[in-house]
Amino acid sequence: MRWRKLYLAVGLLVLLFAGCGHPKRDAIGSYNAVFTYVDPQEMDFVREPLKIAIERQIITPRPEKLLRIVWGDTSTFEDGTHHHIVLIAASLESPGFFGAWVRRSLTGEAMDTARSGAVMFVKHDVWAKNQIVLIITGPTPEHIRTFILKNTNLIFNTINDYTNENVANYLFSGYQGEREKFDIERRIVSEYGFGIRVPRMFDWEKGTGKERFLWLRALEPERWVFVWWTPLDSVPKGKVSLSWLQHIRDSLCLIYYEGDSLIDGTLTYELVRFKGFPAMKYRARWKNSRIVAGGPVVGYVFDDTLHGRRYIIDGAVFAPGIRKEPYLRHCEVIMHTFETDTAKFLKELANKFKSK
Repeated sequence: MRWRKLYLAVGLLVLLFAGCGHPKRDAIGSYNAVFTYVDPQEMDFVREPLKIAIERQIITPRPEKLLRIVWGDTSTFEDGTHHHIVLIAASLESPGFFGAWVRRSLTGEAMDTARSGAVMFVKHDVWAKNQIVLIITGPTPEHIRTFILKNTNLIFNTINDYTNENVANYLFSGYQGEREKFDIERRIVSEYGFGIRVPRMFDWEKGTGKERFLWLRALEPERWVFVWWTPLDSVPKGKVSLSWLQHIRDSLCLIYYEGDSLIDGTLTYELVRFKGFPAMKYRARWKNSRIVAGGPVVGYVFDDTLHGRRYIIDGAVFAPGIRKEPYLRHCEVIMHTFETDTAKFLKELANKFKSK
């Protein structure tokens, strides 16, 4: 019921924007920049809660965020409406520009919903094509602050899922005669017994089904994804220790990656669901002392009880001198195409191939 309330008024929201009679242009800018607008009178209530919800730091050689807030005001609002992600937080009682904008933008029924408690409205393609707009409002700034702090994951996931969807569209689209590598995908299904999508810029670098190891790699900058599995009866089902994970990963990298290893003290984890399976999601930093290299890591460990396998799916980046987050996101988007149901994967592959 609470989730229903969060989205109850999405269809009731009427947004007022300039140029409604003209064709909309494509949204511009980064897919991880959230252009955020708050009235000065309410900034102290929402600044830190929004930073907690949106600006989640990841483990990289230099601190980086999965999403970043670009704070704006009335002087930059028009420019901000051209971007991919826009967020407006203003209470119904706010005396500022954005409070007035929200009050003008709600239908009567939506206004009643907002008066009863803080709510988040989500709208697509308001000022530009391929754009997402989030509006958080409620009776008072205190209501908004409480709502944000109680719904940090909802806010983050709404934006992050949108970002991942657009990154996936980029990765698996055709460009300059190159396209998703359907032939490699079919070979992987045949040899390994699972499916995973391979973007145009990635190649099957190393590994065989007999080795139970697959390495996909792209250059400029370097980023790679590996999939490894072991029989489930060879490990305690459902139990994964960080020491086991680090030992297995370091052992694989000694064989395939010229001695890469995780840096002690950087390995962190959270319990999540991955493709419907209970999983451990981990982040860390890797190093290679011999060639003086390193970078960030993200991965998942989960048990596929139907097929009797434990999987490690791991992505890493080597991109000196530039931001790592965009390329680490490439790895994670690829990992989320992993599929244990090979019949389902091949059917979807056939449909994609027909549409090309």
